[in-house]
Amino acid sequence: RIRHLRLKTMSQEAIMSRLETVTNRLEALATRIDGGGGAPSPAAAAPAAAGGASDKPFVKAFDDMVSSFFTPVETGAKAIGADLEGIVAAFKEAIKQNRALLSVASRCKKPADQATLQTAVKPLLDAMQKVDALKDRRSKSFNHMAMVAEGAAVFQWVCVENTPAPFLGDIIPGSEMYANKVLMEFKGKDETHVNFAKDFKTFLLELQKYVKAEHTTGLVWNPSGGTDYASASSAPAAAPAAPAPKPPGGGPPPPPPPPPAGFFDDMGKKPAASSGGGGAAALFAELNALGEKGVTGNLRKVMKEEMTHKNPALRASGTVPVKKSAGGAAGGAPKAAPVKKPPRKEQAGNKWFFENCENDRELVVEGNPKTAVCMVNCKGSLLQVKGKVNTVQIDGCAKSSVVVESCVASVDIINCKSVEVQVSDWSPMITMDGCAGVIVYLSQRCVDEDVAIVSSKCSELNVVLPAAKEEDDPVEIPIPEQFETRVVKGQLVTTPVSHVGA
Repeated sequence: RIRHLRLKTMSQEAIMSRLETVTNRLEALATRIDGGGGAPSPAAAAPAAAGGASDKPFVKAFDDMVSSFFTPVETGAKAIGADLEGIVAAFKEAIKQNRALLSVASRCKKPADQATLQTAVKPLLDAMQKVDALKDRRSKSFNHMAMVAEGAAVFQWVCVENTPAPFLGDIIPGSEMYANKVLMEFKGKDETHVNFAKDFKTFLLELQKYVKAEHTTGLVWNPSGGTDYASASSAPAAAPAAPAPKPPGGGPPPPPPPPPAGFFDDMGKKPAASSGGGGAAALFAELNALGEKGVTGNLRKVMKEEMTHKNPALRASGTVPVKKSAGGAAGGAPKAAPVKKPPRKEQAGNKWFFENCENDRELVVEGNPKTAVCMVNCKGSLLQVKGKVNTVQIDGCAKSSVVVESCVASVDIINCKSVEVQVSDWSPMITMDGCAGVIVYLSQRCVDEDVAIVSSKCSELNVVLPAAKEEDDPVEIPIPEQFETRVVKGQLVTTPVSHVGA
């Protein structure tokens, strides 16, 4: 009754003022919630509404597959670290681009010319390149990141006709090689890393099953669709991140004041030539004029006759004579930088040559029992040898990978560093000479039929054997580097040295 009397006595203007205040607060709160991502914006909802109205069932099947099998990958990456979370986020963006292309294919007919098709696929290819660019060899999670980067190549299936699913079967082992490294490193130590590797491999295999079921002979287009391919470049674009909500107390602090007048006037001016008195500016100008090598570029070795601590006469005079070399300069002419040779990928008769390739992960050759494959002086590259070939020779390569299906004679690895070789079917012999940091992955057939591995002048060699059971992990065994030789009954008997204890 008292409150009723109070309201009755209040003026109408006071009541309207309070109602306006409450209304303003509610409107501000609604605006803040929308800005923080509480509800989808109209710009973000438009592509989904436009595409969902006419999408084919294979688009929904793709969504279901990604929702079921990629979510655990994101969860695992978030638990491991920021580096891995970043490259997985880029991989997810490639998934979005793939989904957008599927939506376009469900509404449009297949492009009549190759240029239009390349324009439609370009956003997806750009997203794949961003994934590979995030691979950082300095990161503690390099094997994880390399696994994801190699796995990003699976999205090329949209450009493969007739056999996209078998194409994925050739691509997945490149990622599986790094997955095996993660499993061997963290098995029994940290199941988070083990589960991440297994979940990512499961996603790639499920993508292959999806492609085999829905796009058996290539990307399915709509024969009765239109030709509006513009959405291929607009719909897949990543939506901008939602702005962070403003703090309750107001907006951000104001920017700093501009610099005083004339602050940048001396920028770009060349320092004055050094005068007799010198100065800091003149000193730095002279140092910069010496070029890239700086003050140490023309230094030379001091000869014994010029050393004061070995020649008392020089100590007495205090002056050391300068001897010029035949080239005229005290230190001689600088050595010329090595010439970078152009890459070579060609076939000469029954021989395939891959030379001087750098960071090329798409080297593929398909041969016959008479074909010989030579990979020479390649860095950071991946070579896939399909079919049964005669020999495979890897010479002078670094940080490269080779996947060999079957070999008649042998796989020869010569003067290589940090090279990985995988035999998926059979090779009777694997030879290594003058190598360091080589890992050889053997198939079950190589283990059953006793493949011969011959090594000389090598270090850090490891052989990975397949798991005995499907649920087990591969086994990595080092090749001995230290040997003990004894004279037994007039004969030399050599055995590997075995270390007992920790």
